[in-house]
Amino acid sequence: MIEAGFNSLSQFLGNLFASLVSLLKVAMRSRYATRFPDRQLPVCSVLGNGPSLNESLADQFDFIRQTEIVCVNNFAHADVFIRLRPQDYIISDPNYFVFTEHTTDRDDIKKTLSIFLEQVDWPMTLYVPHFARGTYLLRKIEQGNPQINPVYFNYTVVRGFNWLTYWLYEKGLGMPQAQTVIIAALALMINRKFDTIYLFGADTSWHEQIRLNDQNQLLIKQIHFYDKPKDVTHQLVYSDVHRQRTFSMASQFLSLHKVFRGYEVLRDYADHRGVRIVNASAKSYIDAFEREKIKQPLNNQGAVL
Repeated sequence: MIEAGFNSLSQFLGNLFASLVSLLKVAMRSRYATRFPDRQLPVCSVLGNGPSLNESLADQFDFIRQTEIVCVNNFAHADVFIRLRPQDYIISDPNYFVFTEHTTDRDDIKKTLSIFLEQVDWPMTLYVPHFARGTYLLRKIEQGNPQINPVYFNYTVVRGFNWLTYWLYEKGLGMPQAQTVIIAALALMINRKFDTIYLFGADTSWHEQIRLNDQNQLLIKQIHFYDKPKDVTHQLVYSDVHRQRTFSMASQFLSLHKVFRGYEVLRDYADHRGVRIVNASAKSYIDAFEREKIKQPLNNQGAVL
């Protein structure tokens, strides 16, 4: 009884402190609420870059084409990008926003930019954090392709009482910790009030590819659906810019905890907003959302027949 009382008090004080810190962060970092564009269809598909997306695209391509399509980060490298002609694209990788014409070690970013400028000939909304405004990448896109409309969102991580955090999420003044770009994508699409969000290619299986070498250094093989498997190898994962030390196993699994906790936070927020999230990935370790295997097309109202 006494222990339960102490736990309740501790939780209240923790939420109070987190809420005050969140309000301070919003006041300092979030200059104005994000303006979200209206949804084009009642249902959207968020496409992660996990290897299982190849299976989903083979089996559910027609279904996905009937929804508003949301792609992330380096998805444009895949040939299917031009066939899908996604309406929405989200980039949250900070490396994109320090990239310049003098950068020599990020051919992937250079390739994405080239595709955006030379091949995107349909209207596409590009969501990027506010700190990306004015960067080389955004200047090139804004000057080079009028078909791409940038929308800047506040990546200000807020925590605390649900009534406060949900209000800040809804106004676009803050969001859950986006340990992966998929978390950011889902948060943005929830705020656009889709009836249903289908998630594909969200394998979240990095733990299967973790290795330690004889020097206790941590390596990971990061495989995407557009990669050629023979070209992907285990790489050291450094914890500092000087590449002196790799991440520890404890820190790596703490990072994974933040990913899965982020999905639980989004599930509760989606329920609050009346948005249904369905994990339709062919393979996935995410247990926060209901699972469904898509076998039928949509009707005119965006519901599965």
